[in-house]
Amino acid sequence: MSKQCTRPKTGGQGGNRAQQQRAPARTYAMTADEVENPNDVVIGIFPVCSKSVYVLFDTGAMHYFVYLSFARCLSTPSQDLEIGLAVETQSGNTFVVDKVHKSCDLILCDRMMLVDLVPLAILKFDVIQGMDWLSTNHASVDCFKKEVRFPIPEQLEFVFRSMGASEPLKIVSSMQAKRLLERGCEGYLAYVWIPIKRRSR
Repeated sequence: MSKQCTRPKTGGQGGNRAQQQRAPARTYAMTADEVENPNDVVIGIFPVCSKSVYVLFDTGAMHYFVYLSFARCLSTPSQDLEIGLAVETQSGNTFVVDKVHKSCDLILCDRMMLVDLVPLAILKFDVIQGMDWLSTNHASVDCFKKEVRFPIPEQLEFVFRSMGASEPLKIVSSMQAKRLLERGCEGYLAYVWIPIKRRSR
């Protein structure tokens, strides 16, 4: 996965098609230590399968991923990939994944969208959306403005604007909270009740 803002390539695909189908697809994935500056990415928090998660939109990634711990909470069962996916980190390590959760619900700007998610254990983000999903939904990513525009045919165009360093997160997703607890952080569960005073007539 690349931290640079890139544009999809155009033109035909050369080479032997049968050979391309036999070879596993390749992509880059960021580890927790490789994503530190929120100014370099477009990020947000959205409901996926009714659970709020931390989402990264990345034009440098070809595929779509979900953090392995959160994948266990998805309502859609995992299926075998037809072709194994070779995932390469920026440090040069490569491993193969062979599962996918298909047709997961993603609520973005009050619109329900579907996404297939490949489980990975090395992500800092709960969900990563790459070029496959972005191009399917006619999305364009503007890294300078920190926004993702969706001019989907026969629908009203809508725009998501990212949370940047100048706009810190005010909420913590369930998966972020789980990771913090696993690292030894303290957690508190509070029940808040606010009495409503009735006005006398």
